[in-house]
Amino acid sequence: MTSQPDPNGQNAEEPGGTASHPPGATTNPEELLAVLVGHGLIDKEEAQQLKGPLYEKQTTDAGQLVRTLVKLDGITKNQARRIYRDLASLLEQKIPGYILSEKLGSGAGGAVYRAQQVSMNREVAIKILHGRLAKNPDYLKRFVKEAHVAARCSHNNIVQAIDVGSAGGAHFFVMELIKGKTISDFLKGSKPVFGEKEATEIILQIARALEHAAHRGLVHRDIKPSNIMLTAEGIAKLADLGLAREATDLETIEKERGLTIGTPFYIAPEQIKGKDDIDSRADIYSLGATFYHMITGRPPFEGANVHEVIEKHLREPLAPPDHLNPKLSSGVGEVVEIMMAKDRKGRYQTPEDLVIDLECLLNNEAPKLARKRIKALDLGSLSEGESYSEGGDSGELPGWVIPTVATLGGLLVLSLFANLVLALR
Repeated sequence: MTSQPDPNGQNAEEPGGTASHPPGATTNPEELLAVLVGHGLIDKEEAQQLKGPLYEKQTTDAGQLVRTLVKLDGITKNQARRIYRDLASLLEQKIPGYILSEKLGSGAGGAVYRAQQVSMNREVAIKILHGRLAKNPDYLKRFVKEAHVAARCSHNNIVQAIDVGSAGGAHFFVMELIKGKTISDFLKGSKPVFGEKEATEIILQIARALEHAAHRGLVHRDIKPSNIMLTAEGIAKLADLGLAREATDLETIEKERGLTIGTPFYIAPEQIKGKDDIDSRADIYSLGATFYHMITGRPPFEGANVHEVIEKHLREPLAPPDHLNPKLSSGVGEVVEIMMAKDRKGRYQTPEDLVIDLECLLNNEAPKLARKRIKALDLGSLSEGESYSEGGDSGELPGWVIPTVATLGGLLVLSLFANLVLALR
């Protein structure tokens, strides 16, 4: 049947009076219903009921299938318009074994879609690399490497990698679908400040994820609120291993020598300096900065521009979080202080050490390792003072002492010189 134009010049046969779908686009009922489920317009049970009537039409014409759904009262005309528009882009990204249903988000590197993995009958997330980036061999190599690095990790607090490959010119990375929000979403919306206990529980889960990664020789290098997902059940998941690196990856180390890699608000000082030997202590610093933001409502260092923020990470003392939020315990302040020590030798040396103190906080106990380290620092300062003053005073001489001694010394020299002259006469 030939479609007739309506009085407004729109195609009357298009759902909702739109003509956004490419002419002759085809799909099958299963793909179309997956899109509806992905958009939350119907549930899986309704999709199963609609599948039969759609297959009876014996057509793969996308427009006709969408109009059939409207006639069956499966969706409204407005919903059909929305589906018809989104279906156009989804049909361009066909990946064997997966049915894409909804775009979840996009960024500089690519777009992420909700999809159905047919063989396992489960929902997954698929990251598809932007076409222009796929033409860059270095970027494509990094994209595949992200998937391979993620595949080395199998932990409840790390987003699981499932598959990676190419199809029809599209390069994709399949991963676990997390139904929840990022910590960044909460901070920008309903929860600008987390309670101490809730924040500590989340940070503890990510510390355990870092422990798992460190045992496999991996450093994340971009821990931040937007890379931590939180499910409805309160499970924290570390995501985006795009900047992760093996500690022994000499090729990458050489290629990135001197580069500043990370996110300014949460980056460790040694990453700013482009150090070669970045390890899990850099991740601990960034996790500490994330912890700080969660319990105070602001990043540890702010500035008018990136350069100013980075300079503060390098040189400005950290304002204790309990000074900004008086409801916080001194213990959590001590833990954050050690996590964010500017010299990595002063931080927790391993994620396991951090886990110990976070568990102490949740048990309403003083953080053992942080307190021990702080006492050691205090004793070190005291011993330095005693080297100047045996009695244990501050060790600083009063301001009048040095000028007075210098004057007396000068007078003594003049006196000796005068006596010497007299003796010679």
